Amino acid sequence: MMTKAGAGKIAKSGQGSAQWRTMLLDHAKDVYSNGAAATGNRSAHDELTALLGPMADEAIQIVEAFALGARSSKGVVGEKAKVPPEFEARLSIILNGLAPEAETHQAGEDKEPAFIQHHLWQLLYKVRESAELSYAREIDLVELDRRILFLLRSQGPLVPADISGSVGVDKAQVSRSVKRLLDLKMVDREQIRAPVGLTRKGTTLADRLLRLAELRNRELTFDIGDEELSEFFAVIEKLLQRAVMLYEQERALSHTDVKSLNPFTIDPAYEPGSGSPIVIERARIISPLMTLSAYFSRSGALTFKRLTNLSNFESWVLNEIALDAPIDWNTLVSRLDRDHSQAGRTITALMERSLIERSGKPGRRHGTFRPTDEGRRLFEIIQEASRQRGAFLMAPLSVPEREKFAATFEKVRRNAVVQLERERTFDELGHDLS
Repeated sequence: MMTKAGAGKIAKSGQGSAQWRTMLLDHAKDVYSNGAAATGNRSAHDELTALLGPMADEAIQIVEAFALGARSSKGVVGEKAKVPPEFEARLSIILNGLAPEAETHQAGEDKEPAFIQHHLWQLLYKVRESAELSYAREIDLVELDRRILFLLRSQGPLVPADISGSVGVDKAQVSRSVKRLLDLKMVDREQIRAPVGLTRKGTTLADRLLRLAELRNRELTFDIGDEELSEFFAVIEKLLQRAVMLYEQERALSHTDVKSLNPFTIDPAYEPGSGSPIVIERARIISPLMTLSAYFSRSGALTFKRLTNLSNFESWVLNEIALDAPIDWNTLVSRLDRDHSQAGRTITALMERSLIERSGKPGRRHGTFRPTDEGRRLFEIIQEASRQRGAFLMAPLSVPEREKFAATFEKVRRNAVVQLERERTFDELGHDLS
């Protein structure tokens, strides 16, 4: 509980982010000085709860544990102690980790929980579409096959497990892709579990595709300097570590091998998997974003299945409908960036489960959609899980890091839109000439 001294300083603190930081910092100093977490004014705890929401109790426990540990490391026992000058700087690192979730709570639950979830997927969808149009003029390979060719060309032979970890897809998908490349004589290996390497044919194709990839990468990184790009990759590495951790903990929970009762909270006993580190392909800006998206989507699929019994895409469709109900068919499909048939099948499935309902003229394309009471209940679960997942992912980033990352991301998104429109134009011209 907050100490009385900490409570007395609340009125002097600022508002919003500054206020909860000041309250926790003052409380930590009091605990360090007195050597105990004294109970105090209940209103102070209530005010912190208003600022931080459900994480208030956990935040208090974290700063108290830090303060007592710092006091113990100095050998101070049973006496009032002066807070050392480095104490505040070290505690600020911990408060940076609390900042994303705290600010998400303050923004209100009707706000989008984290841009990374929605906008990352839409960016990659645009890049994939333009890439399919561009690479198809060279050779007809699916995206995963191309990514594996690029990875093997830059890293050399790799075993399937390392390929799976680096591209962020499961081993079964990698195995199917490797089989296709083996049939095309693009890769080879001595035995089933041996490293996969490029053949001469595969190397020649990879080099040709890499030259095209380099041109596409330059377009996507237009107006992004080397220093900005380096900072962008550094943030992606941090996010990847969290995305992998989130996936591993959610997978453990789904298999009842529970390492954390709440996969959105760090378990002190949790240790990341012992597999090889993920390879960041810095030569192309999209590759690590694809890997990040893959891990985050895989954990999301497990989360939403566990909480709502809906697939990842079903959860997304329900979420989009509930956010802007009643929503018409064309608006919904444009936001999903999927073809009408896939969206239609999902909408039909949600209607059969009585999670959404249609009103208006007969025919799916002429009506509007809204969630039922049960659909609204699941929507609220999805929103809360999305908020916690986004907060967990972004927790290691300071506010300036997140702002810079978002600004660079927006440049990439803008460049991807231009690139896609160009490829669509080329494709239309090609059809007109044929």
